[in-house]
Amino acid sequence: MAHPRSIQPSLSRTFRRWLAPAGRRLLGTLVRVATTEPVVALTFDDGPHPLYTPHLLDLLERYHARATFFLLGQHAVGQRDLVARMATTGHAIGNHTFTHIRMPQTPRWQRWRELWLARRALAPFASALFRPPYGGQSYGSRVDALLFGYEVVGWSYHIEDWVAQPPDRLAERLLAQMQPGSIVLLHDRLVNPRDPAAVARTPLLTALAQVLAQVGTRYRFVTVPELIRAGTPVRVPWFRPAL
Repeated sequence: MAHPRSIQPSLSRTFRRWLAPAGRRLLGTLVRVATTEPVVALTFDDGPHPLYTPHLLDLLERYHARATFFLLGQHAVGQRDLVARMATTGHAIGNHTFTHIRMPQTPRWQRWRELWLARRALAPFASALFRPPYGGQSYGSRVDALLFGYEVVGWSYHIEDWVAQPPDRLAERLLAQMQPGSIVLLHDRLVNPRDPAAVARTPLLTALAQVLAQVGTRYRFVTVPELIRAGTPVRVPWFRPAL
């Protein structure tokens, strides 16, 4: 007969194996999708921007590409036509808070207010997607997103497009890490820019045009919801103060 002390670790390991997938589903952050299909999700934060976002939408339409836009409520309020254009042309829209707060450092009542105000500003166009500003997330803020019914979306990689770089360099970095199932972090607008020289999004748009022209026949660029349906979502613990 097994000793009770030898049974306890076995039960604990079994419980953890059962609990871990449920925990990743509830509290994990989506970072990629395991798939053999040549699909990639381009995601754009901090918009919309009255100048750069329309040019970006034109570019995506030209190459039959779809993307996901994590919008700030304060920017969406005055640009309803632009938000509607995103939705009607097949792009996905997600919540990025109302004013770009740092979620872990913000009191809960204010986090809830930011999520609610942004949700109201993006209605009826937004899907149940949320990306925390700066990628910052605590256990508490992750639970808040869960209570609001959001899938939290991180990223597979970024190209530091918040730092001024020539288009060729941006395109090179974007292509170097691209693989099926990737979620790419980009910005069609910069809030609180660290590098003032990077505020203009023209170099990024030029780089994207190069990339779409080069790999548009090998990859399909899809929304995050479409990417999820193409394979197995990979969710990981994602708790960090900020990028």
